[in-house]
Amino acid sequence: MIGYGDFLTIFSGTDFTVAELRRFYHSAKKSVIFRSLGKRSWHELFKLEESCQWPVLQRIDDPALPIYRGADKELLDRFLRSIREGKYLRSRKNSMDKVRYWSLLQSLIWERIDLFIHIFGFSQEDVRHCELVAERYERILERKKRNKKKMMQIGIGAGAATLAGAAAIWYFSKKEKK
Repeated sequence: MIGYGDFLTIFSGTDFTVAELRRFYHSAKKSVIFRSLGKRSWHELFKLEESCQWPVLQRIDDPALPIYRGADKELLDRFLRSIREGKYLRSRKNSMDKVRYWSLLQSLIWERIDLFIHIFGFSQEDVRHCELVAERYERILERKKRNKKKMMQIGIGAGAATLAGAAAIWYFSKKEKK
């Protein structure tokens, strides 16, 4: 995978801040990780694309930019087409059916992640590393889900016991008054 320093060198002389470029660079790898998680990560992918990638992507849709010197023509065309499609899709968001909009955006992001893999020079080892991170993340999410379920059961059990205790106190207090 292309290193962060090399990535910054490619974007030197542009009007992007270092913070924007750092977020964009790291979000590309996170996108590959989230894609490995499947459906359960779409919410995170949409947020990542909206906050970290789209601010940069919408400003680099010109093939004459110096960052594209020496780029593979076919890959560049696919990348720029995905940006244009993203702009068009976002401009029609309010007039489209929500399900259709989100499914089109999902397929566009999915395609863009494939492009990121090629553009950022992900090797098979890099992709495998992202899959391993995704598996670890999934195990963490499952553990949190199990713990939350246990806590709910404990909470419900404690609530039921408290309710039973309160009912018993009420019953005995009524019994003593008679």
